[in-house]
Amino acid sequence: MLGEKLIFQGHNTFLCRHGWLKKGYDFIEAGGGFNDADAVVQLGVGKNMVDAVRYWLRAFGLTNESDELLAVAHQLFGPDGVDPYLEDNATLWYLHYLLVKTGRASLYHFVFNELRKEGFSFSKTQLEQFIIRRNSELGKLPLNSTTLDADLTVFIRSYAPAGEKGKGDIEEESSGLLQDLGMLTVTKNDGIRYHIENLERREIPWQVVLRIILENEQFGESISFSDLEVAPDSPGLLFAMNEKGLFYKIEEMREHFPTAIIYSSTAGNRVLTIKKELINLDEVMQQYYGDLV
Repeated sequence: MLGEKLIFQGHNTFLCRHGWLKKGYDFIEAGGGFNDADAVVQLGVGKNMVDAVRYWLRAFGLTNESDELLAVAHQLFGPDGVDPYLEDNATLWYLHYLLVKTGRASLYHFVFNELRKEGFSFSKTQLEQFIIRRNSELGKLPLNSTTLDADLTVFIRSYAPAGEKGKGDIEEESSGLLQDLGMLTVTKNDGIRYHIENLERREIPWQVVLRIILENEQFGESISFSDLEVAPDSPGLLFAMNEKGLFYKIEEMREHFPTAIIYSSTAGNRVLTIKKELINLDEVMQQYYGDLV
């Protein structure tokens, strides 16, 4: 959800590196503060990166504005965390979802929840114009062009495949947290264009899809298939998943929860019914990660 304030800065042009969230979690758990004189040493990052680590922890919904760790941070990165070193792409898909849903990094909300409804392909200029227009429609103060351009660049570099990000720090470009998801592709036939196509996404575990459905406060017990495709923070939008891929995930869910998850199609009205009281989501996720050991 978008808050009263739209945010297009805070990362100091650094995309989130693979180990930063765990570093930030451990730093806060050990009593560290980002304004501490020794924060650079304790975090093991450059001086200009300290604020970026803080920003990304907030952007991914792992901390609040007071830099207090939230429950999801402990679930992922704590001593009993399911995947503290982000070794499984299922965790990266879920973090991508948190980044968009939290809304603190406003650009990510706009791209996945809104822009892609107008088209799966865009240039950087088209993306910039879309953000400026939506910002104006929401009655927000005009955006600083330099700040917005930096945020657009970080967004593209965060998702683009290695070698497609342009000039930058080689180490940073090779360790971006979300690039392995393969969501954004680049073509250069008629100017540089970026594409986030709707695909089947067979690689996304059904457990992750079920989790974001259950965590969506807008969804009740019965959910239309259309809402699963295009409602705010839906798997269809956030995971760029097409109809076939979404249906396949539903089938997988039904195999594991035949009495708790029901899919019906009557006169073209397709509905997914989930009896939440019959599903222990924590157990579902623990089992998923446990099976990987």
